Amino acid sequence: MNISNSTTATAASTASRTTATTNANSQISDMFLQLLVAQIKNQDPTNPTDGKEYVSQLAQLSQVQSMDSISSLMTSTSRQVSSLQKQSIGTLTGQKVMVATDQLSTDGTTAVTGRTTLAHAASQVTLTLKDSAGNSYPLALGAASAGDMNFTVDPKALGLPAGTYSMSVTTDNNQNGLSTELLGTVNAVRFPLSGSDPVLSLQGIGDVNYSTITQFTMA
Repeated sequence: MNISNSTTATAASTASRTTATTNANSQISDMFLQLLVAQIKNQDPTNPTDGKEYVSQLAQLSQVQSMDSISSLMTSTSRQVSSLQKQSIGTLTGQKVMVATDQLSTDGTTAVTGRTTLAHAASQVTLTLKDSAGNSYPLALGAASAGDMNFTVDPKALGLPAGTYSMSVTTDNNQNGLSTELLGTVNAVRFPLSGSDPVLSLQGIGDVNYSTITQFTMA
């Protein structure tokens, strides 16, 4: 992606919207003046409109114009921020990130590294992967002290066919709610039309939401 060209296009778009807003405000002013002149021409000479009422109407017009300008400015700013965010997230392609997930969509060959975090030391930690049919594939991780514990899921060694698996971690001292994180290379970034979180496609892991990233790592 050529950021320079993108920035130029964004600036041009902003200038276009600013011009449109200015034109709209000018049209509102012209319309008000026309209505004001028509009102003066057609007022009852025996009961002329109080000048204060004209001043009040003019103040109301000014407020409407100001609110319209602020609304247009906020919309323009929001679009620019969104564009910059997309450019920033798009640069993740080819980079490695750690994501919090309890699922693994494996191709059956790519080994994936990850970690879990123990609240207390344990003599035996086990990572269990389960497919949609309910078949379990336990991976004994051994003993670990409290804190982060790294692991590697090798589909070939575990005999995992390509597919999607849920993951859970258990310990011999029954620690609950242990999370799992996986490290993968970003192959692609997708921005849903619904406006929801960007979706990252990670090699050997599958699709995950951008919001699940817990760490950025050097490729």
